[in-house]
Amino acid sequence: MKVVPDPRTLHVGDRIRIVACPKADVAQMAVAMRRGNPDAQFTVRILQRLADRRQVVCIDQIDEYGKPWFSYRFRNKRGRQEEHSLAVMDEASWEMFDDHVSS
Repeated sequence: MKVVPDPRTLHVGDRIRIVACPKADVAQMAVAMRRGNPDAQFTVRILQRLADRRQVVCIDQIDEYGKPWFSYRFRNKRGRQEEHSLAVMDEASWEMFDDHVSS
């Protein structure tokens, strides 16, 4: 049985791999879309892109509530660079990344 990591154990500088879009974000998106929010898909689309690529990210801050955050840069549809910060809240959406172990 695989041990599910707890995001509260992360520290600034830790590297993690995004492996799934958090269920809570998908649920929140569904509610927002039912309410007619056209931007509701934005966070889920970014997280799904990261998961599909099994992207490795670096924790760059821990907020006052103990939530770890990472920044992600990408080129938008207009070709401009965007940077967003995302919190790691879902235990099943990531795994620790070890440079010395291939996965």
